Amino acid sequence: MKLSGPANKSESPFDLTGAQWARLGSRQRLAWIEKAFRYWRRRGFPYYELSMEEIRAELKALSAIDGRHVIRGTSIHGSHAGIRLANCFHPQMWAVRVSRYMSPMDCFKDDTCFKAALQRAFRIWPERHGANASCLRRMLKSFSNCAAVSNFRPSVARAVLQKFSRDNDPIVDFAAGYGGRLVGSLSLPRHYVGMEPCRAQVRGLRECIEVIRSLGVVPGTAEIHEACAEEQLPKMPSRSTGLVFSSPPYFDWERYSKQDTQSFIRYKTYSKWVESFLRPVVKESHRILANGGYLAINTPNGNSRLSILEDVRHAAKKAGFKPYRTYKLRLSKVPYLHPRNGEGKWETLVVFKK
Repeated sequence: MKLSGPANKSESPFDLTGAQWARLGSRQRLAWIEKAFRYWRRRGFPYYELSMEEIRAELKALSAIDGRHVIRGTSIHGSHAGIRLANCFHPQMWAVRVSRYMSPMDCFKDDTCFKAALQRAFRIWPERHGANASCLRRMLKSFSNCAAVSNFRPSVARAVLQKFSRDNDPIVDFAAGYGGRLVGSLSLPRHYVGMEPCRAQVRGLRECIEVIRSLGVVPGTAEIHEACAEEQLPKMPSRSTGLVFSSPPYFDWERYSKQDTQSFIRYKTYSKWVESFLRPVVKESHRILANGGYLAINTPNGNSRLSILEDVRHAAKKAGFKPYRTYKLRLSKVPYLHPRNGEGKWETLVVFKK
């Protein structure tokens, strides 16, 4: 992570809004695109850069969230509080490929693609400064034939923890990922135990803990194990936690790294992945949970090419869990009219009780 100095009013030197750009002649518009293109080529990818003051503000906003306003009935609607904070410790996430799509970094590095993305940013956001870092991140995540990995919203994690765990409970996350659940947990008096096999993500998670704890403004504590969950969970004592809360990788849909510890590399087919990764971690989750404890797992919405939701339910039933509640977890809409937009994307949070 790169900590910034005091926040500037503008994230880039271009003070031109989309509406102002549209009023220019064609040659002037192209000149502005070229100017922005050269600036970002010199500066590099527009990663998140937060000052300590901004981190403190993110934590304050997150800590003010009441989970009862996030989980309403069987729907979950989280805010963006804390998401920039979690993301800023994981610059590698911008280069991760999702299925057949280009990553945001792929688009950024391709001159033609990046110039086209700059043009669209100016064109679709008339009230915004299309060449600044914020607009570019939003555009690169969803430009044509591009897709980005997403982080679990800390606001949703906080709400789930408030509902399904108690103060000072240890919280086990067997796929810590990019730290959304970690940040949500740190905002509460909980002890987060995260497991993650990807070395770059482990570094980011540990740095996140160190920076947040140095501020002394949150009650939570945490530890991160660089390990494969199917090997680390069996080392934990039985009935030692009240909540296991995670979002397992969707097999090979998002390829976080090329390390041989990645589950999609260890287990070459989806059926083998279910047999050797998914079922064992669900079974071990049942063992380490206290009686009356909960397993909460984030999965695709059931319409994907993988039957993860169905397989999680089958594994939970076989392990001895009882179904408790299924929630529809609303995700962000693609930030402009786009074929993938529709009414917005959503995933499933399925909860079981021991």
